[in-house]
Amino acid sequence: MKRDLTVRGTRDFFPESCASLNHICGTWRSTALSYGFEEFEGPVLETLELYKIKSGEEILSQLYHFTDKGGRELALRPEMTPTLARMVARIHNQAAKPIKWFSIPRCLRYEKPQKGRLREFFQLNVDIIGEEAPTADLEVIGCAVDSLANLGLGSDDFVVKINSRNYVSGFFSSLGITGEVMGRLYKIVDNARKAGPEATKGSLDELGLAGTQRREVDAYLSAESMEDVKRVGARNPGAGELVALFDLIDASGFGPYCDFDPTIVRGLDYYTGIVFEIFDRKETMRAICGGGRYNRLLSEFAGVDVPACGFGMGDVVLGRILEEAGLMPDYDRQIDYYLVRVTDGELGPLLRAARVLRRDGNRVEYTYGNIPLKKQMARASKIGARRALIFGEEELRQGKVKEKDLLTGEERLVDVPEG
Repeated sequence: MKRDLTVRGTRDFFPESCASLNHICGTWRSTALSYGFEEFEGPVLETLELYKIKSGEEILSQLYHFTDKGGRELALRPEMTPTLARMVARIHNQAAKPIKWFSIPRCLRYEKPQKGRLREFFQLNVDIIGEEAPTADLEVIGCAVDSLANLGLGSDDFVVKINSRNYVSGFFSSLGITGEVMGRLYKIVDNARKAGPEATKGSLDELGLAGTQRREVDAYLSAESMEDVKRVGARNPGAGELVALFDLIDASGFGPYCDFDPTIVRGLDYYTGIVFEIFDRKETMRAICGGGRYNRLLSEFAGVDVPACGFGMGDVVLGRILEEAGLMPDYDRQIDYYLVRVTDGELGPLLRAARVLRRDGNRVEYTYGNIPLKKQMARASKIGARRALIFGEEELRQGKVKEKDLLTGEERLVDVPEG
């Protein structure tokens, strides 16, 4: 019996699935470049300490980490943000601001594989460093939206759910909720959409909030629009932050894609302002994307607070959504020419022609062994070649080869490719 030697939570990318991945990553790359972001890359191996700085000791259970032969504690990268922070810290004093970088790394995270989550994945990361203006938040949200729109998804397919950590903390602080209770409340709010109304009510009951506090928290969770946010604007600076962003969103035409959602607070402590997550409209899967503003993270690396915002978008959930929507392009090998020889006497001219055609940007194949002409043509048809060039002794004397269009069957004599 054959043993399954694949690692759980990873994928084999056969040519067809590799083409689908390249379609996603290629669209991500072209979209980020259209926004003026520069591509960067970092090592797949980082020190374990790098991830502890960002996420604390609890991150260890989610990492593939080990001690190398030199006694160094290392980890395979689970995300790109710590690498970005480390790299920016080296150059931020000299670099022109804002720094606009993107990357599409392969990441590994030791988590239980489940629907929409694997242990190995690709992720689009887009970040703006050194800019406080709300237009920077708009820019990363816009890039996330267009990364999906350019793959064929519309406002009926996905939604960007937006909130502000400043708005949330200001709201709860005004109620006198602080410390441990505030931390527990954040987790309840963050989980409210997944847990549902009844479970959320039970969790809130356990907090033991005073009557006014509880009523106001319930009112907060029931907020559905920016009008609800504006009602508390005068006593909450974070509300103004949200209003300003949504004004920009409407002005730039992204309004149909974006909604306010009070349950979006993002679990990571380093988020400091605007936060957002992107879901399919039916919410049948995990978030497609998540991000926001993180103005304090770089202080651990650069020694000073540097304003920053960005997002990460994984390929696993997105790939499933595109497949279910029928938006993955059909696999096509795109062989432009299949070169066929009547005898091995024509092999030399065939090899020279293959190099010329490939240098000109064509995809070219030919049969390696000397097999009958009929089998060579069958091979050309089987792999979906567009045209066949048939190298025969008589035609080559005239400097010609026979070109056959394998879609229409039309044949003609053409010059031997030379260059």
